[in-house]
Amino acid sequence: MDIAERLQELRKKTGYSQEQIADMLEISRQAVSKWESGQGKPEIDNIIKLTHIYNVSTDYILLGTENKMVVPTLEKKNFPKEYRQAIMIILVVATSAITAVLFFAALGLLAKYGLA
Repeated sequence: MDIAERLQELRKKTGYSQEQIADMLEISRQAVSKWESGQGKPEIDNIIKLTHIYNVSTDYILLGTENKMVVPTLEKKNFPKEYRQAIMIILVVATSAITAVLFFAALGLLAKYGLA
C-alpha cells in the first residue's frame, strides 16, 4: 500500500469527506483528491496535521509502519545497574538542589520580615 492508498483509507476509516479534510487543512478539495489518487503528495506541515486528524504517526502515513516508542522502566530487568545508579545520583542531586533553594528562599523571607 502506498501513501495515496493510506491517506484514502485513513480518511474513509475516520468517516471524513475530502471536503472536510480540505477544510481542516485549509487547502482545496482537489489537493486532497490528488494526494489520494497518487498525483501529488502532501507537504510536511500537512502530513503533521494529518497525524493529529487521523491519530497516527508520520511513520504510518509515510511508510505504512507504526514506530512505537519503547519507554523503559526502572525495573532491574530493563536497566543495567550502572544506569539505575546514575538515575539515583541525579535524583539525589536534584532533590538536594531543590531543598537548598527552598532553604535559602525561606531564610530570605525570614530576614525580610526580621524573624531571622
